[in-house]
This record gives sequence, structure tokens and C-alpha cells, in this order.
Amino acid sequence: MPIDYQKLMQWPFPALSRRYTRDDSIRFAKGFGAGVGEGMGPDDVPFLAGSAALPMNAVALADGEFWQMRPETGIQWRQIVHAEESIVIHRPLSPEGVVVVTQNVDEIFDRGADRGAVMVQKQVLSSEEGIALVTISVTTILKGDGGFGGKPYVPLKVPVPEDRAPDATIEIRTPRDDGDAVFRLSKEIAAASSVGAGKSMMRGVGCFGIAGRGILKLVCGNDPVRLKKLMVRYVGPMFTDETMLIELWHLASGGAVFRMSAQERGALVLNNCVVEFEA
Repeated sequence: MPIDYQKLMQWPFPALSRRYTRDDSIRFAKGFGAGVGEGMGPDDVPFLAGSAALPMNAVALADGEFWQMRPETGIQWRQIVHAEESIVIHRPLSPEGVVVVTQNVDEIFDRGADRGAVMVQKQVLSSEEGIALVTISVTTILKGDGGFGGKPYVPLKVPVPEDRAPDATIEIRTPRDDGDAVFRLSKEIAAASSVGAGKSMMRGVGCFGIAGRGILKLVCGNDPVRLKKLMVRYVGPMFTDETMLIELWHLASGGAVFRMSAQERGALVLNNCVVEFEA
């Protein structure tokens, strides 16, 4: 049966209040690989000391129920693919405090019965006073739910320039497969992919956080206040204890595109990604 477009567009998401501590911010930072390897060094200290919050913490704070698994959604949840994620920062996150998370289904596009649907969700993190802090956009491909007669999907891609070398690069390590790798999946899932060599596969939130740390270093002088928007496209898996190479090209003042690949495997993990920042 096709999905019920109107039902999903009107899906009732309750507002959630999330209280978090400096210890939580430190745990998120470690989950994003802070303190691993020598590439970032002192740059990670504020986040490991709990004196500053990574903007990517917003995605961890908004992480919640996998509601698409509910039978009443009609979604073939086993065929969902995490495709894109972005954050727009309105105000910097504090290393501790309370945020209110609201969300909605923003749109569902139809790629046809043989190619599935594309669903875009919006999440907003606000202060208790109702001041918007961060807007998150999550795009997923519903591979088993196309053909319901919805709007066609026209992807907007900003490709990296292939005709010139990157303007900046950085290598950054993923967390080791221990208690700090809080955003990992099971080793069984990694083994099934045949490329993980017994390591654990990282979840999208962990991959997003790793990329964000590298981008903060490359274009923001490691100052979270300067980051305005970060958007990534997932194209391959990331595993614990491997080296990520981020390659970045400046397009204009305050704007750049980048990609991220696993050095040891020579495989793309993120591509056609965008960052906007205070120049």
C-alpha cells in the first residue's frame, strides 16, 4: 500500500524538553572523536573541558524515537536510508542547559514506485523562553514507499570543483571502538558490510560531528560562534578508529564546499557538502 501523504505531513510530534549537563557535552565531543589522535590537539580542549559546546551537539540533543518504525506510519522502515543532514545556527548552544525540541515532516517527494520517496524532516531546538537556537533538517530516502503520486524530487547539489586542488585539508581520527564511541552501531552490522574489518560502523550523528569538528578548524578558527550552517550528504559508511580526510574549496567569502573520505579505505563518506560561516 502507498504511504498516506497527508497523514505523515500531519504526524503529531510532541514537544520534548531536554536537560543536558557539561558532562553530556563532553560525552558528545568524545563521541565526535575529540581527543583522539594528534591532528586537533589543543583545539579539542574547550570541548573536552566542558567550557564550550560543539554546534553539532544539536543533532545529538534532537536524537530521539525512530518513529518511522511504528506500523501506523505505513513506512517500510527497513528500507530507509539516511541521505542528508544540516544545521542552521541561530544562537550558539551553551555547554549545559535546557532545550525544547519541536519537529515536523516538512515535505515528502515521490521518485516513483521503483525508486522510492524522499522525506524531509525539520527539527528546531529552542530555549525554554521560545528563542530558536538551531534548526536541523534531516533528509531520508524511503526506498520502499515511492509511487504515491507526490511532488517529484529535484536534488540540489553543489559539487566540489574537480578542476583545482582543494584550498584546505585536514585529517581527523574517528573515535576508537570503546566507551567513547557513543554514536556507533554494532560490530555485526559493520561485519555484514564486509568493509569494516571488525570495527563498529558509526551512526550518521557521529559522522556529522566528526565532519563538523574538522570544518570548525578549517574555516572558523575553532570558534563555534562563527559557524552559521553545515550541510552534509552521506554517500558511504564510516567506522571507528580510522582516518578521515576533509578537503575544502572556498567559493565566496563565508562559503565553501567540502567532501570527506576514509584514508585507509580510499572511500568517500561525505560529498557535495556545504558550510557557511562568519568570514
